Formats: sequence, C-alpha cells, structure tokens
Amino acid sequence: MVFKIKLPAPARNRPRVLFVDDMKDIHEYTSRIARKIGIVKRTAYFPPQAELIIKRRLTAIKKLTAKLKAKLATTKNPKEKKLIEQKLGVLLRLEKAPFDLLVSDVNMPHNSQTGIKFVKGVRQRLPAQKILMHSDDQRSLDDLRENGFDYLLKKSPETSERELEERIKQELWPKKYKRKLTDDDWF
Repeated sequence: MVFKIKLPAPARNRPRVLFVDDMKDIHEYTSRIARKIGIVKRTAYFPPQAELIIKRRLTAIKKLTAKLKAKLATTKNPKEKKLIEQKLGVLLRLEKAPFDLLVSDVNMPHNSQTGIKFVKGVRQRLPAQKILMHSDDQRSLDDLRENGFDYLLKKSPETSERELEERIKQELWPKKYKRKLTDDDWF
C-alpha cells in the first residue's frame, strides 16, 4: 500500500490573509479554513495587534525593496536585472495591499464597533487592500453598507465556517469561484 502525502505549497506562493477577531472560536475555524484551502493565515485578536502586524509586514517589504534596488543598481547581468525588476513590481503591489485579504469582525470587544474604525483607517492608508467584514449585528451591517464595506453575516459556527470559506475563495480566486449575488448584496 502506498501512502501519498500532500505537502502544502511554499508560503511565498500562497495567498496571505489577516484575520482580526476577538473570539477564540472564530480563530479556530479560520485556522481550519486556512489549512483546507491552502492560505497563510495571520491572526490578530484586536485592531492594535492587527495594525502592528500590518506595520511589520510593510517594514519588511520596504527593506526588501531597498535591498533589491541596491542590487539592481550594481548588477550587469540582463537576466538578473529582469528578475529583480519583476520582484520589485510584486513588492510595489504588496506596499499597496500587504495582505491578499483582510477579514475583520465589527464588534471588538463585544458591542463596540472598533472593527469599523480599524478598517476605515486601513482603507485610508491602503486603498488597494481587499477587506471583508463579518458581524451578527444588523445595526453594524447597515453601517457597513453606508461606508461601502463588503461583509458576511455571522450565523451558527458551522454555517459561518462554510460561508466564510466560500467567500474567501471567491475573494482570492474570483475567476475560479464566481460569486452569486444575494438579496444582501448592495453593490
């Protein structure tokens, strides 16, 4: 009998998603989703922690950009120059959107809409960053609509996990996973 082991793709080739939620059980099922669909997951329990993660990622991107620009200035090899220029193009995109998707809860801690304030700040600094909000509070959903944020309604844990997995796939790979519009869609 032959056993096949499927190894995950290297982290640099997988989409990166930042999950911001103050509830541990949400992070447990987002970890299952990450393993299942093959994404690199970063976890933050509160917006200040997420801000720090974003800041560190942007700092690392800027350092690598500076290093590659210095190497580009000194290299004479045309193939190496082309490769470095391609890498710099990718880093330029990452400076505008350091994560492939940011998924944030609205109410952190409970019944305090710090999630909306957090993503408004992210959108101001990084307008290209894809953001998906999720909440179980109807008032919050109305506020999200007014501010132009895409959202997903939290339901039972099993339903939320399945729907969040589908929505993440649709956001990360829109050509492969087409999104069906529902009555909740406002755009």
